[in-house]
Amino acid sequence: MRSILTALLFSGVAVHCHAAVVIQGNASASPREQFGITRLKAVVAQTAALRNEQAAILAGVAGSAVFSGRSEAASPSPEGFRLKRSGSNILIIGNDTTGVLYGCLELARRISAGGALPAALDTEDHPRFVLRGPAIGMQKTTITYDGAIYDYRYTPEEFPFFYDRDHWTRYLDFLLENRMNTLYLWNGHPFTSLLKLPKYPEAQELTDQQLEQNIQMFRWLTQEADKRGIWVIQLCYNIHISHALAKARGIGFHHSSPTPFTSEYMRYCVSEFISNYPNVGLMLTLGEALAPRFGPEWLTQTIIPGVKDGMRKLGTTKEPPIIVRAHATEIEKAMNQAKPLYGNIYTMHKWNGESLTWTGVRGEVRRLHESLVNLGTTHISNIHILANLEPFRWGSPEFVQQAMLSQQKLGIRGLHLYPLRYWDWPVTADRTAVPLKQIDRDWIWYATWARYAWNPQRPPEEERAYWSSRLAEIYGSREAGTKILDAYQAYGVCAPRLLPRIGITEGNRQALSLGMLMTQLINPQRYNAFPLLWLGDAPEGERLAEYVEKEFKHQPHVGETPVGVADEVRAAAEKALTLIEAAGPGVTRNREEYLRLANDIRAVRLLMRYYDAKTRAAALVLRYGLSRDTNDLKQALPLLEQSVAEFRALTALTEQTYREACSVHSGSRRIPMLGGPGLYTHWRDMLPLYEQELAVFRRHIQSGVLSSQSDSNAARPAWPAVSAKVTNGKGEAFQIAPGAKLFSDAPAAAAAVAPELANMTGIRIAAQEARDKGVKLEFELPEPAQILVGFFRTSSRNAAANPPKDEWEPVLFNGVTATGHPAFTVYSHALPAGKSDLDFGRGAYVVLGFVKRTETLVPRMVFTAGAPGDRPDLDWLFEGK
Repeated sequence: MRSILTALLFSGVAVHCHAAVVIQGNASASPREQFGITRLKAVVAQTAALRNEQAAILAGVAGSAVFSGRSEAASPSPEGFRLKRSGSNILIIGNDTTGVLYGCLELARRISAGGALPAALDTEDHPRFVLRGPAIGMQKTTITYDGAIYDYRYTPEEFPFFYDRDHWTRYLDFLLENRMNTLYLWNGHPFTSLLKLPKYPEAQELTDQQLEQNIQMFRWLTQEADKRGIWVIQLCYNIHISHALAKARGIGFHHSSPTPFTSEYMRYCVSEFISNYPNVGLMLTLGEALAPRFGPEWLTQTIIPGVKDGMRKLGTTKEPPIIVRAHATEIEKAMNQAKPLYGNIYTMHKWNGESLTWTGVRGEVRRLHESLVNLGTTHISNIHILANLEPFRWGSPEFVQQAMLSQQKLGIRGLHLYPLRYWDWPVTADRTAVPLKQIDRDWIWYATWARYAWNPQRPPEEERAYWSSRLAEIYGSREAGTKILDAYQAYGVCAPRLLPRIGITEGNRQALSLGMLMTQLINPQRYNAFPLLWLGDAPEGERLAEYVEKEFKHQPHVGETPVGVADEVRAAAEKALTLIEAAGPGVTRNREEYLRLANDIRAVRLLMRYYDAKTRAAALVLRYGLSRDTNDLKQALPLLEQSVAEFRALTALTEQTYREACSVHSGSRRIPMLGGPGLYTHWRDMLPLYEQELAVFRRHIQSGVLSSQSDSNAARPAWPAVSAKVTNGKGEAFQIAPGAKLFSDAPAAAAAVAPELANMTGIRIAAQEARDKGVKLEFELPEPAQILVGFFRTSSRNAAANPPKDEWEPVLFNGVTATGHPAFTVYSHALPAGKSDLDFGRGAYVVLGFVKRTETLVPRMVFTAGAPGDRPDLDWLFEGK
């Protein structure tokens, strides 16, 4: 039961908070207004100086009863407010109920800061971005439910935080403090965790008791969020269906194309969601499982009809909002078809992919943002995953402000913000006795984006003073606050600038903090490098191979260069460390957190030193591919040694400070190594691999395999050949020579061949069959021999066979080049006389001949004259035993 005081407070009758100050609201005040007035009342009650001041505070929506007889202008924008002092009265005039809420909190903030009511006051404020809010993943670091990506049931075992009302209250208050007005919950198929679906009883995935608990919890959460001006939005992926239903029907969990049944089921789910939670938003990932071409059909023929079914159940014509992601679908076509059918629809697109790489966008990324803005609906920018920032603290106000100014200039009107550690919410990866909460550790991450989503147009000098003051409050002195701010700004550019110049992808399949293999630096195409990383999510600049070629040919550079950026971010990290250590004497509060922040900066410094040395080493290796001068490799060796030393120091530091680096523990992570539960998650897991590639590189340099002679093919005799007979009909013999087809069913032909192979008769197979199911080759030898097999590298799955690791040795690196096809490295393996076979599993290969068993095969690098622009395969320099 409400207290008499509370009842009076919202009756429109003046209520005495002290003997002198009264607060008056409307009798019909909404829960949102009531919440703001209650917070303001508490601050007034705690302010001793107000006991002697005569004043009245009036709060309400413009034109409401509380302002009877007054004609005061309000903020012209939704969620805006005006604060005005008129004699002994202070007016809080909201454009709407959220404006009243924000106005009450702003006045409370000013009273707390000044210890009194403002003597003079007439100010207006409103948000420049319509939607501003973070995401929380109802998803985990590993795939736990039937091996299906993104699908998780809402249970206390999977998501204990979902049932923690105290934590939710803290979190929602934190969002309100930062004037965030949206909260996104991500899940593959949330409907069976939040709804009873009587039409499909076999779809139920939880016990009745658990489902009822979830429904009550979700209703409580949305009500608590609503009174704080926060709109909860639930995301689903398409087409994902109930696992229980799929098993009952004998169909898949995920579907790449619509069927009458999946459409009927999902339409029903959406209608039930809308009718049960009319104030909760719905967001859609149309793609990933669903093929992009079906996105428009699914949106217009399943989702929108489902929403309208729900509206009819509610008896309303008011359209609930729908947010449609641009990801993995034909978003422009989908929106053009949807707009005539449904008005209250929004779009969302990633800003820098799944990382933070730049304050702007260009190329196709910019074009798509502009196209979605020009639809005339509200378009939202998605600051997504942040794979390149994990696991460290990050908070550069300058960077964020410039990013939000860029978005505002493009016409973007909403911000969707991922946490710095999405997959492991709500805790951080810090190694502490009690896990740190992200909203405590990463407060500045949220505060910067929220501040500049509210208004990015703020003078730089005022912003510097503001953030210095905020940090001074936390760490105890203005001097410490200023230095810590400068440290944040300095190292804040490191990962964003570096990734586009040398990285493979902005997606969460790369964990930048764990380093990169040399083969990933010198041959990114092998790892399916994503061009939008540098063509859309970064300023104009060069990639490493392009930089090296221009340097070698003495051509001018364009934009940023990899070596230049690697050096600059190393210097920025060095500067940040100097600043954070200089701040130490002035830190009188929260010293433990200061020490953790300082350790983060030390770790980033070591990481940037590692990348700087390794990038320069990689550039010299690539130069060797052009110069054929082994001095380039000899100069690369000490740089690679330095990079390993830096990474070893980084491993020692993080051993004590972090549980792990990355929060993706599934096969989705592939760079630097394929992920999985407990696989390559910490720096200690990667250090042996970097030490191994250094050892292999050093051995190659010392072995004499390399030749610096420009005529390294001259006077090389052909190896003595042995004939062989194919016995199972799976291959055909051919003469090894330039122009010869290398596969029986593909056009790839030899462009250049090492002279050692001149007398060889090879065996070619069908490449497509090898990709699809593998080709087992059977043959017969008249005498003991060494078989020669050509293997190549490609990013296409199952396209190339893998060379065996045991008793097979590479002998001719780049032994055969082929036009429009990767170069072949030739491996040898000893075989007895008689019948033998080859079976490498799936993937193509070519037999390049058989050599007498007594011949000594000296491994070497072959510089053949391949197609224009072809580069030799240099990966072997770092791979092997």
